[in-house]
Amino acid sequence: MTHDNLPASIVTIDCHYVSEKRAAAYLIIEGDRAAFVDNNTVFAVPRLLTALAEQGLRPEQVDYVIITHLHLDHAGGTAELMKHCPNATLLAHPKAVRHLADPSRLVQSVLAVYGEEDFSRLYGHIEPVDTERIHGVADGEVVLLGTRTLRFLHTLGHASHHVCIHDTAANAIFTGDSFGVGLNDAVRPGPGFLVCSAAPAEFDPEAARATVAQILGTSATAAYPTHFGPFPRIHEWAPKLLRSIGQMEAILQEGLAAPLEGDALIQHCRNRVAAAFDDHLAWCGVTNPEADHAWLEGDIKLNGFGLAMVAERMRRR
Repeated sequence: MTHDNLPASIVTIDCHYVSEKRAAAYLIIEGDRAAFVDNNTVFAVPRLLTALAEQGLRPEQVDYVIITHLHLDHAGGTAELMKHCPNATLLAHPKAVRHLADPSRLVQSVLAVYGEEDFSRLYGHIEPVDTERIHGVADGEVVLLGTRTLRFLHTLGHASHHVCIHDTAANAIFTGDSFGVGLNDAVRPGPGFLVCSAAPAEFDPEAARATVAQILGTSATAAYPTHFGPFPRIHEWAPKLLRSIGQMEAILQEGLAAPLEGDALIQHCRNRVAAAFDDHLAWCGVTNPEADHAWLEGDIKLNGFGLAMVAERMRRR
């Protein structure tokens, strides 16, 4: 066992996405078998394979490549990783399957947010995965990794194609973005924080709160969000996330009522998200808020954009 009694059979891999300690992938080891949870981008795949080799395992011993959802900081390296793991089955939400087999529509939507230059720098080239190697997991479906049980939950709020994975052997749950993003004292000194990710374009505060309850209902003792690293004592972190969900919901309601649209609405939402995050960092008692605010800069931009998109969509309805 490791820090806070975290299981040694789950390895956190820093994908060095934009900077250190921004995005993680996880390697689950069960005897001579292995599975990856999330994979970041094509640029992170060598780090994943190195971590596998450091555990004395070969790519042929990887049974599953699992993605929590399609967002490219979680799934951009999927096709590349599958090339290296010839015996692996790709596990994802059923709604994600067609986009993994044909990523063209997904790529176009991300290009619209980032532009070609930033897209290439962050994500490189996204290739399709053979449909015969993809399995869409049902809500509650159980998959065996050796003798280890992985139970899949469909979790709404962040994205409609999101799954969480309860590893019953470790009593840990891999949460993608459904249990927020943040840092704790295992990653950097001082009190930690957890905030809601309302990235484009499906934020639903009621579903997000229901998902937190769903995650807690597994009785898992540790959460493994992609951003960043394991959060033991999961029940101590849930109130922080729920507070942040409430803040994002309030900004969404403001956006609905504001006489703004387009870029003006996006900027308004970003300014409000930045202020909300600063307030939340203070509430969490962080000791170096400037550094943590800088770490959250990308999330401020994405949350602002995502909240503005949802507000405009709700107006049209």
